[in-house]
Amino acid sequence: MFFTHTFPNLFSFFIMNFRVFIPSIVALMLLATSFAVAQTTIIHGKIYDAQTKEALVSVRVVAANNPTRGTITNRNGTFTFTSDKPIDSITVSTIGFASRTIAAVEGRELVISLTPSVASLQSVVVTASREAQLRTDAPIAISTVSPQMIDESKPKHIVELINKVPGVVMVNLGNEQHAMSIRQPFSYNSYFLYMEDGIPIRPAGIYNHNALIEMNVYALSSVEVVKGPASSLYGPEAVGGAINFITLRPTAVPTAKVGIQTDNYGYQRLQFNVGSFLTENFGISAGGFMSKQRNSWIAGSDYDKISMNLRADYFMSGATRLVGSFAYNDYSSQTGGSADSSGFYNREYKSQADFAYRKVKATRARLTLEHTWDNQNESFATLFYRNNDIGQLPSYAFKRVNNDPTLAHGEINDNTFQSVGFIAQHSAKFDFLHSKLIAGVTVDYSPNQYNAYYARIARDPVSGRYTAYQGRPDSLLTDYSSQLFNSALYAQYEITPLERLKITLGVRYDRIDFTFDNHLPPSAFTGAPDEKNGFNNITPKLGAIYDLGEGNGVYGNFSQGFCPPTLSQLYRGVKVPELKAAYFNNYELGGWATFFDNAMYVDVALYQMDGFNEIISYVLPDNSTENRNSGQTLHRGIEFSFTYKPTDEFFFRLGGTNALHQFVKYETKTSANFDGKLMVAAPDWISNAELTYRPNWLKGFRISAEWQYISTYYENEANTAEYNDKTLFGLKGASYMNIRAGYTFKGLEFFANAMNVTNELYATNVSRGNFGATFTPAAPRLFSFGVQYNFSGKE
Repeated sequence: MFFTHTFPNLFSFFIMNFRVFIPSIVALMLLATSFAVAQTTIIHGKIYDAQTKEALVSVRVVAANNPTRGTITNRNGTFTFTSDKPIDSITVSTIGFASRTIAAVEGRELVISLTPSVASLQSVVVTASREAQLRTDAPIAISTVSPQMIDESKPKHIVELINKVPGVVMVNLGNEQHAMSIRQPFSYNSYFLYMEDGIPIRPAGIYNHNALIEMNVYALSSVEVVKGPASSLYGPEAVGGAINFITLRPTAVPTAKVGIQTDNYGYQRLQFNVGSFLTENFGISAGGFMSKQRNSWIAGSDYDKISMNLRADYFMSGATRLVGSFAYNDYSSQTGGSADSSGFYNREYKSQADFAYRKVKATRARLTLEHTWDNQNESFATLFYRNNDIGQLPSYAFKRVNNDPTLAHGEINDNTFQSVGFIAQHSAKFDFLHSKLIAGVTVDYSPNQYNAYYARIARDPVSGRYTAYQGRPDSLLTDYSSQLFNSALYAQYEITPLERLKITLGVRYDRIDFTFDNHLPPSAFTGAPDEKNGFNNITPKLGAIYDLGEGNGVYGNFSQGFCPPTLSQLYRGVKVPELKAAYFNNYELGGWATFFDNAMYVDVALYQMDGFNEIISYVLPDNSTENRNSGQTLHRGIEFSFTYKPTDEFFFRLGGTNALHQFVKYETKTSANFDGKLMVAAPDWISNAELTYRPNWLKGFRISAEWQYISTYYENEANTAEYNDKTLFGLKGASYMNIRAGYTFKGLEFFANAMNVTNELYATNVSRGNFGATFTPAAPRLFSFGVQYNFSGKE
């Protein structure tokens, strides 16, 4: 009754007085609108790494007074979010960086830098799975050379960075030439994979132990080193370990560096890098140097190098990015050779052959398309290209003639290849056991050409020096071409059956096919016949990681390594060896712990790697070498890393390894029996430590002292000759110290490095042939100086 009588009366009253209510209604609507607008706050900005100036992805941004409301940064480090309440300040945080709370200013872009946490356990790595993940989610031994470590080292060569990695030795052979040791003796074999931004810098089967000559040390953002086999993800050659050189990306704010560097032994370098986003979606980065060395401490060691890296990033949308990069290296060096015992111990570093040389030209390019489909799915596809040429007259190939002390045999060779390839990967996350599947495919086609011809070498029988050479292009020693085709499928599956337990399973199938074409005539009686050959292998991995909480955890894994012989091992030279593919079984346990509110961090790994058909260099009666399979080997050790940051001013780190490298069954088709003997050039102790001081009372100043130790090792398989000279602190082998200092004031940086500051006499490598030992001497006390101007946009 009320509704039928009252409501019509009210409705009639409203209609009759509608014009009276209109102004009041409009006023109320405007008041409500202005109130709503006044309460809506829009904050936007970009966040970057204070060290590298590169944009940071997935940084969490929240209102300080309302932490439940916020957002994360996208691929180019930018963020935007709104709040229905006023915001006075915001808090930004991400793993591996110190959090910041800053004032929020509406209507203006906030530009925010985050400082890396020096001793942070929760660092982010990309090499463990080809995707960004926490170090504590990877059940492998992996170490990182940080951007700050690279910047403050001011390295002339990459060796100065790699030797900071616990358990790793990059053997300095002079002028950026090198060998490597990661869970292996000092080795020239293809047991180590070198990558630039996840792409091998050389194809499997065309290995060169000096491959890092082709890298640009001034274009590096960081370096990641996986220790132990990584073949289940990266394929052949990732046996002892894999090193991924991560290059600089475009910076979130404009940056520029230009500087010069020199030393007291004739080295000079001009270096630069720049980076910026030119538009909101397009950024570039470029870095490189020109260097030369003249009249150094060792004769016959002049060299020149030009390196350049370019990169461009284009964000097609918030979910899609296109990345293009280009690298160029041009290197030319004298290779005077090693010293005999008399020259080494008397510090008379005379060149054995001033005319010996190595020339390298290497070009690489890639184009990568990345896309995020949704919160669960991501993909990338990469096209890459390589063009490489190495020409040399190597002193290590000189062979003395027993009945003529004035003559030696040598060769001039040239090795070139061109590559085109493709890598594609997709990752998908699933709700089932919080699992994740990563699957990918790689294809690499690399035509290769190799030729070598005889060189007649004149020798002074009194001094033993090689004085001249005569090349004979008509006297071919090797001349072949090959078509190398590598293809692979791989997958990795991660599951979390328990809250703190993660299990990783991986597998990869590799197929390596090549067509060999010998251009020598049959009458040459040298080399192998034309043939088609290849290798294939399935490589598994199983790992588990358990988070103990409060910065502590343990992990274990089983992995396999697979390494076929290279083309040059199979086909170079007059005698063609019959070589099998080497493979390795690796068993590993490790863990980490933090103490004193994360000020101290300890990381330990124990491993045993059993090798089968491992390829070694066997010394022949004429002092030349031949590659042979060695049967069975054992590699067992412990790797450790310790960091401690007691205050803001001091930081200490210590890392190293104690390892055994042994022949189990020595099967090289000889009567010699070296079962149970230690392998050649296999030190049992390797350590590197550094103490850094950055005083609060003198902002911009730093000084550090670094100590490197490499213990004694045997020079021959019989274990009858040992390198055991005493050096710093009375330690036998190689023990030496480096001091580095720098000061930055208003963007101008002055720095100085004192390498081998106590002037120790030691050899970086010792090898023994039928004519005795030869030594690769380390540089005497060396002072390096430089000045650099650093510019960056401000917050």
